[in-house]
Amino acid sequence: MRDEVKSGVLVVGHGSRRQEANEDVREAARRIAERGGFPLVEAAFLEIEHPNIDEGFAQLVQRGAREITVHPYFLSPGRHTRGDIPVEVEEAAKRHIGVNYQITEPLSAHGLVIAASVERICETIGRQIEKETDDKTGSDAPYKAERGTVYLVGAGPGDPGLLTVKARDLLESCDVIVYDYLVNPDLLGYVPDGAERIYVGKVGGGRQTPQGEINYLLIDRARRQGRVVRLKGGDPFLFGRGAEEGEALRSAAIPFEVVPGISSALAVPAYAGIPLTHRDLSSSVAVLTGSRSGDGALSRTLAAHSSTDTIVILMGVTHLREIASDLIAAGRSGETPAAVIRWGTYEAQQTVTGTLRTIADRAEGSGMRAPAVIVIGEVVALHERLQWFESSFRGYAFEDLGLAVTAAV
Repeated sequence: MRDEVKSGVLVVGHGSRRQEANEDVREAARRIAERGGFPLVEAAFLEIEHPNIDEGFAQLVQRGAREITVHPYFLSPGRHTRGDIPVEVEEAAKRHIGVNYQITEPLSAHGLVIAASVERICETIGRQIEKETDDKTGSDAPYKAERGTVYLVGAGPGDPGLLTVKARDLLESCDVIVYDYLVNPDLLGYVPDGAERIYVGKVGGGRQTPQGEINYLLIDRARRQGRVVRLKGGDPFLFGRGAEEGEALRSAAIPFEVVPGISSALAVPAYAGIPLTHRDLSSSVAVLTGSRSGDGALSRTLAAHSSTDTIVILMGVTHLREIASDLIAAGRSGETPAAVIRWGTYEAQQTVTGTLRTIADRAEGSGMRAPAVIVIGEVVALHERLQWFESSFRGYAFEDLGLAVTAAV
């Protein structure tokens, strides 16, 4: 066993506006320290609450830890445990030369977790008999996936309540689902247990499934007479490569349908109390992608749309400072209101506002990073008056179940 004086454990929870959820993480850290006999244990949070991962890591180092084990206090593996936490921990470790770290697997299907789950299930069955699982697919559902057909389905921006009825019915009747990083894992609960689930997303900058491979998967499963749902965050035809997949399917003579989804370009500003149009403030809207900054295409696009009343930029927070500078250089006033909205439509949603001149510094100071939506224009000034979601959320805390949350295109 490693030298206990120099070993530490960082228990990482999601972080919530509900303090009871945060206290649960702190209590878990205390019990882990007690039951495991670990002398150096700190709780930290991925979002909203403090200490964050960087601060918690530093606290352990200050207490003498030189070997740090990071334990994600999440039930299931997902985008946070596979993406956000490793990135945050790596950045924190760079500030402390000579300190090593490792990250545990989440609890997932550990035997003790299964035992506790069975106990809770038996308790519930004793009070109420639930419907058979097969009932949820409902024989009277108006939309059913057909064999040999691919459905390019928009999953919406994140809030499961914004999924369309048709999308839900197709999920319930498919036997193959091919899904992206920007899909709320809650939606997979609609998919039948026996369906084949194929993940083809990426964590920014990480492994990405080549588009050609995705096209092949869709064609192959359809030729096997599968009922195939290609589930994409947001809308499949708005920066979702849905058209490319549709072209590949048409070339292969595979029947397909497109099921539009609510785009984060529309929903996320609305959840932040920012209307994209207003009779007195905005009569034009441009939706742009910020993912092509390196080749100069973004600068040219911004210049062409600099006079549009409202500009919405997806996948651009990494280049926020460049975006603001380009717009000012193109003639847009530096005092134009601007906002960055992260985790849009989820409880963890955060909004930072400023002007083109100040927004990059404010966003950086608040730790804003992808996934986020940028809104630029006079309509942003209505945020304070019209915000409703962040200040009055009454929904269920998804992160308390260990589920990943994200904003979709």
